[in-house]
Amino acid sequence: MLQTLEAEIDVNGNVHLREPVRITKPTRALVTLLEEAPIPIARSGNIAAVLQLLRSPEFANRKSYPAAEIDAQIEENREAWD
Repeated sequence: MLQTLEAEIDVNGNVHLREPVRITKPTRALVTLLEEAPIPIARSGNIAAVLQLLRSPEFANRKSYPAAEIDAQIEENREAWD
């Protein structure tokens, strides 16, 4: 099974995985070097913040729109582009 993991390689060539991975035997890997470094992501607190937002009254009471109304708004914006 193929699995993609995000990693950073420091100037000394050391590979640092950005998430934990569990392997049960020696495993081969291919490394693709990307041109631009990704924007740093906070290593903690993101999940807690998302869960807090999902439990918040503001989120629970947010206004929702019918799918047809959303599609109409998207189409209107597309037509407005020249």
